[in-house]
Amino acid sequence: MTSPKSPSSHRPQNTASNVPPVAENQRKFSFEILRHGIKKRCPNCGIGPVLTGYLKPLPECSACGEDFRHISADDGPAWLTLILVGHAIVPLMLYFGRDEQVSLWLAFLILSIVTLAGVYVILPRAKGVFIGLIWATGATGAAMTRDDRETPDA
Repeated sequence: MTSPKSPSSHRPQNTASNVPPVAENQRKFSFEILRHGIKKRCPNCGIGPVLTGYLKPLPECSACGEDFRHISADDGPAWLTLILVGHAIVPLMLYFGRDEQVSLWLAFLILSIVTLAGVYVILPRAKGVFIGLIWATGATGAAMTRDDRETPDA
């Protein structure tokens, strides 16, 4: 009789030593980065998480050490969530508005549940995607701070 494999034996054994950090000027957009974002994983190695809890970003990747302190997703994830959930809700609203067999309270309940479930599922994944995109493009906004602006010569 064979012993069952442990769940950890299925995970890739990447560590910081075999996943080198990518220089900022060598980062390029790829669908792999989007896939890592949807999984809420590090855009560099795809192993370490980028979020702790529901939406709080981690300062760095626990697997490869990539620094995320300079990345702020701001309102991007909420915007993307609104677009995606809204496209699911509007057809339901139109259907319930024209169908007299569904009572108003039941339609309201269904729409509320779909909205809350959609936000619960999509928002952290959207934040992971935005963190990955900001990491890949280097669009952190740090160059737009007052200290970094050029001053005119007098």
